[in-house]
Amino acid sequence: MTIQEACRILGVERPGDEKEIKLQFRRLMTKYHPDSVGTDAPEHIKRAQLINEAYAVLRNNKGLVSERVRKSPVWKGNVIKDAFTERVIFMQGAYWEEHKTEYYEVAKGKYEWDPDLEEFECLLRSLHQAVLKLLEQTEFENGIDSGPQYDRTAIRFEYQIQLFHLLARQFIPSVTCLRKLAEPETIDQQGRAIYKFQTFLGATGNEPGFSELSMLREGENLYVTSLKNNRIMISNKAGKPLGHLSFADDQFYYIVIPILQMHMAQVKFIVAKKEVHRRTRPYRVKVMVELYLRMETTAEEKSLTDPNKQITSILNQYASHIKKHL
Repeated sequence: MTIQEACRILGVERPGDEKEIKLQFRRLMTKYHPDSVGTDAPEHIKRAQLINEAYAVLRNNKGLVSERVRKSPVWKGNVIKDAFTERVIFMQGAYWEEHKTEYYEVAKGKYEWDPDLEEFECLLRSLHQAVLKLLEQTEFENGIDSGPQYDRTAIRFEYQIQLFHLLARQFIPSVTCLRKLAEPETIDQQGRAIYKFQTFLGATGNEPGFSELSMLREGENLYVTSLKNNRIMISNKAGKPLGHLSFADDQFYYIVIPILQMHMAQVKFIVAKKEVHRRTRPYRVKVMVELYLRMETTAEEKSLTDPNKQITSILNQYASHIKKHL
């Protein structure tokens, strides 16, 4: 795909207009992605693939290097002084000939995520690397090397997930990112912004929740059962669990869920569409759910508890765990 073709698919005039390219990509994926429109029709899948390809072409084009990065080696993001650890800022794509890898480092520090400056997949890579370094440091301090006698991967996993979510809470300003990444569906009479997100539930015939999902009706309200491990468990009006809610856009897991956990918004879940497939086994059901988020006018960034204390506690638990496997 050429740069000109990519511009035509995304509907942008200039290949170097990074902000407009990102905005158009999000608009088109919301409009055409199969998960957003609630269909697996081949034409929608093909359209989404073309949009993804066009975005990748323009993102990897030399013209997309941020002016801030080009003009100065110093990253311009906000610094979180009290963050537990530093993280590496990555950029994606071979923007200069001397960069041969898909990801390369542009800065290091306690930088808050800014979606206008840093791609979401680069943020995930950054947080993953920061977590691994914390675990490796704990292992080193407790006499664990990289020898084959110690299966680190299996033992790390539980602690790795917990640390990842805590660092995400530290570095992702949920309210700020919400306002940058989404446009309000409407504003109510009290001046509260109401956002709408496309989400879905699904199950196969041999999974719990299949029968309950199959019986849902369009317009029916659903309810939150729990908010754990960065996931939303949903139930019907009878309180029967329906499964974990999936977002069409993954970055909103790290924005919407913290907002709900910090009680900065009211939420409503409404069944929009249901598809039950019984021609093949196992049977499948997919339910499209519209999530409405009404932000409080006084909503501002805050933390439920001190994440640094939680991170220290988890690392101490990990240290105690690995000592048993020496």
